[in-house]
Amino acid sequence: MKCRTIITAVKNLRRVKTVYCKNRIASLHKIALKTGTLLTAFSCLVPSMLRAAEPVNNTVVQTLAPPEEGTSVIDYQKIDQRLNRLMESQTMVGLGVVIVENGKIRFVRGYGVRRAGGHASVTPNTVFRWASLSKGVASTLVNLLADQKRLSIDDIIARYSTSLRLPEHAEQQATIRMLLSQRLGLVHNAYDDRLEHGEDPATLRQNLDHLHLSCSVGQCYGYQNVAFDTAHEIVERVTGMSYAQAVRRYLFLPLGMYSASIGRNALVNSADWAEPHVWQHTREVKENYYRIPAAGGVNSSILDLGRWMRAQMGMDPETLSPSLLNRIHQPQINTGTWKGGPVDHAMDDAAYAMAFRVYHYRGHLMVGHRGAVSGYRSLLLFDPKLKSGVAALWNSESPRPTGVQLEVMDMLYHQPFHDWMELDTPDQAPLVHRAAHPISKKERLQLERHHPSSVNAKKGKSGKAALPTKENHSKTTSSKASAHSVVTKKVVAADKKAKGSAVKKPAPTAAKKDKASHKK
Repeated sequence: MKCRTIITAVKNLRRVKTVYCKNRIASLHKIALKTGTLLTAFSCLVPSMLRAAEPVNNTVVQTLAPPEEGTSVIDYQKIDQRLNRLMESQTMVGLGVVIVENGKIRFVRGYGVRRAGGHASVTPNTVFRWASLSKGVASTLVNLLADQKRLSIDDIIARYSTSLRLPEHAEQQATIRMLLSQRLGLVHNAYDDRLEHGEDPATLRQNLDHLHLSCSVGQCYGYQNVAFDTAHEIVERVTGMSYAQAVRRYLFLPLGMYSASIGRNALVNSADWAEPHVWQHTREVKENYYRIPAAGGVNSSILDLGRWMRAQMGMDPETLSPSLLNRIHQPQINTGTWKGGPVDHAMDDAAYAMAFRVYHYRGHLMVGHRGAVSGYRSLLLFDPKLKSGVAALWNSESPRPTGVQLEVMDMLYHQPFHDWMELDTPDQAPLVHRAAHPISKKERLQLERHHPSSVNAKKGKSGKAALPTKENHSKTTSSKASAHSVVTKKVVAADKKAKGSAVKKPAPTAAKKDKASHKK
């Protein structure tokens, strides 16, 4: 009897120990899961926290990564001097510049201040808007999903049930590749003006079928913002995430771009961000182009833009494979001669790839893009063969920093110096719109000399410039904004004549020039 009692007690003890051990293991497992989750989140935050806490050595960093062979061909001290001189311009407020040479970040620096009249300096960690450089992020992510066999870039857009509707049901023929290479057959910047007036982007995409095709889809180039943002809907359909979450998971975190984000709130809630300006006047950060995140929704520091440029050069093959980069940088359509300044005319054989532009300069192939939105400008340009290039972000609408890209590339290509930033040219005062009154011949000649387009945009039968009234200024702006669609209108007119009937649907009004310069 005693033996039986002892055996029963031992069995019960074993059972209790087994249950206890199982419960203990389950408890430890839960703790491990929670700890793992916290560690994962902490590992994502630590690098950015450390960078924010460490003192910023806001100087030239030429010695951080010496070239593997020979000495550097870029004179970083001269570039630094030139940029300091650039900041003396009244059109400049803040600027960030990064230079990559031989695949390594050799120079990164902030100049000026985050807000005109303030004392907070721009550093390599100051966050700016990317504007249309954001398109390259969308294209890269879509092609990354294609590499994962989750979609094909030659899929028909209609397959993904997006809001895009094209004239003549062309969304049933247009592919994702055509979308990313701006070949939807629409007039340039279709409905950008309506986007800027607050209309819903998805509704605007649905109404694009009210327009006329400039050509068959895939056959001609027409730069888009509203239509291009269809890419963000495709990403969300495929991943089941918000566009911002997908970009962060698949691109920003793997590339170590911890300051990079999507959206207006992410910008203005940053601890260190640059406010937008027109000359020295601070402007409100507008939501309009943030509502089309694939076309213009990205923010980051200049340091993280440098990391992005390195990745586009092929320096992070585990995230962005060589085949992916070759595909998105492959020219898809010729864009013709640019109508910009000297920098644009110096780069010939311009073509559009998948959200990247491709040029030839001094016999070298270069890849890049530019962005512009109210109060901000951006640029990125690199030589994929030499794995060297330059990127810049600034919080004003000055065109001068655009020239830094060719000043750097001239050094890289052993070319003689040229003042591409036009630092020896005086600043032009902004045009002041005064109350209506007859202007003298002297005043008219002065306006024509400094702002020929604004004076000559609208003339009467006598050939004299229209008076600068508020009404005329509004009409002039509308006239200038729609000038780029002249060719398309001629095509539509020819189509009318050929068909012998009036066209029922009106041609679009293009976006205002200063706000819709995403096309750069």
